[in-house]
Amino acid sequence: MSIPRQPDKRKSLICLNERKIVKTISLKKRIALVAVAALGSSLVTVSSANAAAVGANDASAVASINLTTATASASRVVNTAIKVNVGVTTALLAASGTTIALKGALTSFPAGGFVQTTASNLTATGSAATLTGLGVATGSASGATLSLVNPDAQAATNVGVLAGSVASSATVGVGSFAFTPTVAGAYVLTVWNEASGGTTNVIDSTETRQTISITVAAADGYSAPLSTLYLGTSTTAADSTTDLLAVSAVKTAGTVAGNIRVNIKNTSGSNYAGQTVTASVTGPGLLAGATNAAANTAHTAVGTARVSSVTDTSGFVSFTVSSDGSAGTSVTTISVTDQVSGATTVLGSKTITFYGDASKLTATANKTVLRAGGGLTGGATGSTATVYNNLAARILATDIPAVIIKATDSAGNPVGGLTIKMRSADLTVANSTTSAGGDDVAGCLEDVKNATNVYSSGGTGFYNCAFTTPTTALTGKSTKVTFYILDPADPLGVAELTAVVDVTTGGTTPGTETVTFDKTSYAPGEAMVITRTCKDTAGNACADEVAAPAITFSKAVGGTAPAASTYVGGKRATSATAPTVFAPVIGGSFTATMTSGNAAASTVTATATVTDANAGLLTQIDALNAKIVALNALIAKIMKKLGVK
Repeated sequence: MSIPRQPDKRKSLICLNERKIVKTISLKKRIALVAVAALGSSLVTVSSANAAAVGANDASAVASINLTTATASASRVVNTAIKVNVGVTTALLAASGTTIALKGALTSFPAGGFVQTTASNLTATGSAATLTGLGVATGSASGATLSLVNPDAQAATNVGVLAGSVASSATVGVGSFAFTPTVAGAYVLTVWNEASGGTTNVIDSTETRQTISITVAAADGYSAPLSTLYLGTSTTAADSTTDLLAVSAVKTAGTVAGNIRVNIKNTSGSNYAGQTVTASVTGPGLLAGATNAAANTAHTAVGTARVSSVTDTSGFVSFTVSSDGSAGTSVTTISVTDQVSGATTVLGSKTITFYGDASKLTATANKTVLRAGGGLTGGATGSTATVYNNLAARILATDIPAVIIKATDSAGNPVGGLTIKMRSADLTVANSTTSAGGDDVAGCLEDVKNATNVYSSGGTGFYNCAFTTPTTALTGKSTKVTFYILDPADPLGVAELTAVVDVTTGGTTPGTETVTFDKTSYAPGEAMVITRTCKDTAGNACADEVAAPAITFSKAVGGTAPAASTYVGGKRATSATAPTVFAPVIGGSFTATMTSGNAAASTVTATATVTDANAGLLTQIDALNAKIVALNALIAKIMKKLGVK
């Protein structure tokens, strides 16, 4: 009976250990190669020695690889493709039509930042003439593999010729690898020669490789602080100056009231294209949006919706706000949705007023002493030819309207577009410039802005008015002037909305002028109120806009001495609430002097005193000494009664 042979346990153990050793070596090899590839651009290229003639897939086909980032540093940001050009030094290939395979992959990247690479061919000429044509379109780029073709596939006479080198640059290489990062941070791209006999898509120890490190920054995002939002009228482009002005329009449906222009900036301060900009309106109004080029133009489309969204193409969008037929205050809010973060941020809002029919006129009288002997009051100073009663036409800062009429609707909104008429109860005091009977349709003009986009009185709904007097007008006369329109609420069309102003007349030549201080004595540097008055030769207040002379002082004063100006109501005074001139700091009397505009050119003076601060201190010291002496005497008297020596 034969006994079965038992397996040799020693041999089994040896075989098992051998398999473990092989697996361990292979695993260690792969770990080591990946670790080496992740060392970054400081890694020295591993080169294979050139052979006299090698096959295309031999490990020695590529002696070295060099890499250059083709994407400018400023453009190496998240969500932007980054390109790396590849240069090589190759050995002599033995056969025509053969290829060399270069692989590219990210071997180091930020957490969550791994992405695939792509390859593409470039046309390049190396330092050796034999490299002409390397990497031309006859090669192929599939995924992350770059194939370099032996050029003798195109020219049989060049059999076996593919040796030399190409130095890559930002514009040159045998091909390129690219990737689009999604996370900011440091990336390492490794390019290696995938040779036969190795493991596919694994960097074997004999394969030539090179790495390059690239730092990727976060992409610029939307910046609300750097972006701007401006409001303009229906016919003017919106900018920083028009934005200072109140905008209003009649409530009639379809009326374009305002133009809102948005300039979107990123965190670098550049125009930020591709954002979704949304406008929404509360209160009355309808919106229409449009992209708007950098050259600012008024957007005039009639609004059709309460919410409008526009994707900008150049960093600019605009919206119009149109009336929906309702009166009231309209607020348009602008928000921006960032294409990078997806967050929506409110940039700001703009207010437009839609007004209804006028229901009230209110008059603010600035100048009511009109010129005896004829002339204009409330236009250009001293003019008798043209009614300059809006800021765009005025020649001096002191040229303010004689009267400002404000027209409002039932909700108190200023009403524009009206023709304000005026009539005088006594044509010998204040007469008409256009027709008999006193009606004047040219004496009031709606407020307009000047060349620097500033309104003089309030803008839409405010009307600047001027007076004229006949050449026969005498000083000291008075009358009433009525400003009016037909009441829109009267179905018969005969009732009026009115505002009445009392006016008088005064001479244009001073008879007596005075200058006065508000106090007879001031502390050093104390605020002063200086008042100039003017009476005409008949003793009546001089006409408004008669020149008020400048004032000089015998001692240096603080602030600004009153300059030449004009009288209103026969007076011109410095402000008591916002003083501009202050008493001297040196004690003693001082004098204010001006030269009258009367026929005698009289010198007019007034005197006040500044208290001596030192004298006041000495007085206080003397009083204190007297109290001390009296106290000592009292103490001595008490001690005597007590018998204290």
